[in-house]
Amino acid sequence: MLIPATRPPALLSGTVPLLETDPWFAGLPPACRGWLAAAAARRTLAEGERAYRVGGPPDGLYRVLSGGVRLISYPQPGRSLVNLTVPAGRWFGALSTLDGQAQAHDAVAMGRTALLHLPMADIAALAAVTPDLHRHITLLACQQQRAAIEHVGLLLLRSPPARLARLLLDMADGGRLRINREDLAGRIGLSRQGLHQLLTETEQAGLIRSQYGRIDILDPEGLSALAR
Repeated sequence: MLIPATRPPALLSGTVPLLETDPWFAGLPPACRGWLAAAAARRTLAEGERAYRVGGPPDGLYRVLSGGVRLISYPQPGRSLVNLTVPAGRWFGALSTLDGQAQAHDAVAMGRTALLHLPMADIAALAAVTPDLHRHITLLACQQQRAAIEHVGLLLLRSPPARLARLLLDMADGGRLRINREDLAGRIGLSRQGLHQLLTETEQAGLIRSQYGRIDILDPEGLSALAR
């Protein structure tokens, strides 16, 4: 297989140990692994910072090294929806990398997040001489789509109070969750107005105490019952 001459086939120091145990990356042909490892770049995002924005150009593939990323779409004005939460060790960005179309969602950091980025230009250059690379990226996109379908399906099966209770129980650290209202609304598929009403009702029931930027759990057993 010919390798594009514009990129030296030298591996970026420290990149290979990060990728050698990744199932998707390990399945690539050896020459592809070497090329993409050499092209990889690290990025660090602060809480709420975006790797890319909805409507932006295709940007290549990302692997979450630490932290996490929410993929957020906007089905209607004033309404956001978290399509998928991407934890450490998972990839995102495959859809626009495949079809070359605009980004379908925002990719928003959950806390301080470290990413490994495979730039679009390098993927395109490699794919031009290695068409089989597209098949591997398609498999990655299928994995992401299946995870998103499962996430949205679980979201729709639960009532809004149950979705809120489950999220609080799963994400709270020491009985407290720090999260802004926009992210919380997107995670459970509500408008900000709907979330405000739901938080008020849950607080009046004595289950939580809601303050700016944080929620304290007062009654874990009550929340567990609500989540069920």
